[in-house]
Amino acid sequence: LIELGSNAARLLLADVVMGNGYRVMCHKRVQTRLASGPEGRLSGQAIRDTLAAVRRFLRSLPAGNGMTSLAVATAAVRDAENRAELLSPLIHKYGLNVVVLSPHDEACLGALAALHNLPVRDGVIFDLGGGSLQLARIRDGQVDETASVPIGAVRMTDRFLRDDPPSQGELAALRAEIAARMSQAIPAPPGDGSLVGLGGTVRALASLRLATRADEATRHGLVLHQSEIAAIRARLAGLPLRERQRVPGLRPERADIIVAGTVVVEELLRATGYSALTVSTFGVRDGFLIRRTFPGTWPLRIRPVRKADAMAPAQSAA
Repeated sequence: LIELGSNAARLLLADVVMGNGYRVMCHKRVQTRLASGPEGRLSGQAIRDTLAAVRRFLRSLPAGNGMTSLAVATAAVRDAENRAELLSPLIHKYGLNVVVLSPHDEACLGALAALHNLPVRDGVIFDLGGGSLQLARIRDGQVDETASVPIGAVRMTDRFLRDDPPSQGELAALRAEIAARMSQAIPAPPGDGSLVGLGGTVRALASLRLATRADEATRHGLVLHQSEIAAIRARLAGLPLRERQRVPGLRPERADIIVAGTVVVEELLRATGYSALTVSTFGVRDGFLIRRTFPGTWPLRIRPVRKADAMAPAQSAA
């Protein structure tokens, strides 16, 4: 399974036993920054980096293995008018079945991954990526409503944070844009329950809280309070990039987008009224595998991109 995220591509080799479970045998991550291109387009460099990562991964698999090869794409690909430049070689050259998730299905798959691995009955589950923020309101263990907001960490960094370190004016403009976008789209929280966070920014905040590059098991279920997140943001925003890259717990390649991502999380806490969030280290890729392992788990209607669709302008494939 290849997840074409807006900040990085994740390449998984998984053993799926239908109706029983799945085991990830190999997991690779390659930063590709698909969301870093001009508005509504994938950059040529990001396309080349993504195709190269996919090619290396597929070549590492044993020949004649009888495996099913799938690719799942999220916001950056979904929103790009030139997405055919990436999808066409994936389908025609590498023989992948490609699913471009709708915003609703992306939010639902993230929610499914969290619900499958955390005791959540009511609340809000969010997935913050490089291109967008996906939200799912949960009632009685089911998705009640979803929303998608184009305020991912890569997009917000590219649009607002040019100085190093970011100026107060840039941070204020960033915060105002995020708050305005959220006020128009965010579903009202159910009034109780919990806020659960997924995505690279949330995992990075967990590692920063622990001051170490902790493994997923250590970070999963960790509770981050609003005051802790604000303190992390204040510290990072005051550091130039070269110093942020050396902060314990933070991947150097995430140092340039962590400030914008943290501001998004801060504003989400403010908008929903929650004082803390619970970290989930699972994501869309896990939701997709869960759904394939347990058919009927989630009422999604996703289909692969047809070869004809790959050559067409951007359109929903879900």
